Amino acid sequence: MEGSAALAQNVLVPALHTSSDSLIMYLDNQQDEFNGVNKLGSRFSYSFVVEKDSAVLALVSESDSISMILRPHVNTSFQIIRESGKDTVTCTFTVQKLVKPATFTDQYKAENKDKIIIEIPEVYELVNIIFALTAYGKTNAIYKDTDYYKTVIGHFQQYNRDPVVQVMDSLLKLSPGFFYQHLKMDSYAFGFSENQIRNTGVYDRIASGERNELQPYVPMLQTFSEKAGYRAFYKKHLDYYSGLIKDYRNYIKADNMKSWLEKEFPGTKYSAVKVIFSPLVGWNQSASFFNDNHFSEAQAHVNFPFLNSQDLKQSRDIRQGLRMMIAFTELNHAYLNPEAEKHSQTIHAAFNDLSRWITAGKPSAGYNNSLVCFEEYMNYGLVTLYYSDILNKEAFEIMSAHIENNMVNSRGFVRFREFNQELLRLYKNKSSGQTVADLYTDMIKWASR
Repeated sequence: MEGSAALAQNVLVPALHTSSDSLIMYLDNQQDEFNGVNKLGSRFSYSFVVEKDSAVLALVSESDSISMILRPHVNTSFQIIRESGKDTVTCTFTVQKLVKPATFTDQYKAENKDKIIIEIPEVYELVNIIFALTAYGKTNAIYKDTDYYKTVIGHFQQYNRDPVVQVMDSLLKLSPGFFYQHLKMDSYAFGFSENQIRNTGVYDRIASGERNELQPYVPMLQTFSEKAGYRAFYKKHLDYYSGLIKDYRNYIKADNMKSWLEKEFPGTKYSAVKVIFSPLVGWNQSASFFNDNHFSEAQAHVNFPFLNSQDLKQSRDIRQGLRMMIAFTELNHAYLNPEAEKHSQTIHAAFNDLSRWITAGKPSAGYNNSLVCFEEYMNYGLVTLYYSDILNKEAFEIMSAHIENNMVNSRGFVRFREFNQELLRLYKNKSSGQTVADLYTDMIKWASR
């Protein structure tokens, strides 16, 4: 036994030496790049999505190479020795088979049909708390102007060197936009069952892509939860969460949004709508849509619309417009995007010269695709149309000017003011029976001039 133990301790972990920030990677002979080596922390885990039961991975540096076989449910470790920093990254890789993103059973359909569900899920909140402990948590991605944030930091800051915090910190440094969105959204696939974090059996993944980005880190998440007393913390704040959910339901009125969108986009219907948020989310919002077993679901992953001191000075209608804007802009993608895809060829022609529509160096520059650029113009154009129907005249004019100023001057969507006014003109003059979906052709023709 002693000899066996000694032998086990002497098993060598494969190592790759590099002085570069980038490696060449081959997965089953398909070449790709492994970038950002110098941004990784001391540990890095990843799971590739494959169609077979195993995959051969090879990594090549300027002076070294290693290869290994990856199999599902088996963690394969190796080290990257960074000669520039004179340190080592321990990597753990595996593979998982491609599966559909959601499975809606007949029971799930019966329990959720025609519902508007608003929630602060338990594992979802855990991931947001861990984000708050990272370097990325110091940015405006985390909302800090609440007593709740102070309580979170007071309770959990002592665990900021925990392995799962360090791993997520590394991922957020490597690609902040991607991993913030994917880790947060994909956490909605998990819940607690008998104090264990497990997949609920409904979703494989929530964010776009072929894999659940959180899955490899669930064991570390479980350890953190136990060590930090997370479940007791969450239970202690249930009244706070319930109060936020009640306020959201009463004042944001997602049911009214759904009714308006289904009236204006009659070709698109959703069996259920979910609004998922954390009081720690700052500015990063996203949406996701699912279809399975003749059941469709739209999800909006948003912040909670807290009011600051300036907001509180505004009229009731303006406060309502400010608070509901983010939820509406995420929910409406579930309707406007499928309609835009029907017109993708003409949209591509109309928005072919993106320099007429977006501004380099501003947020609009990220919408560097004809279709997604049009969709974002239409996104906030729909806000204007919705507000024209629900706000009083004075509040509508103030909110419309606010939207146009933000889109043009802050975000850099150069022609949004003209686009918005033309869409509003068409909406106010549409014939009986016409819908917003019917206005797409006219808006694309206008954009082509």
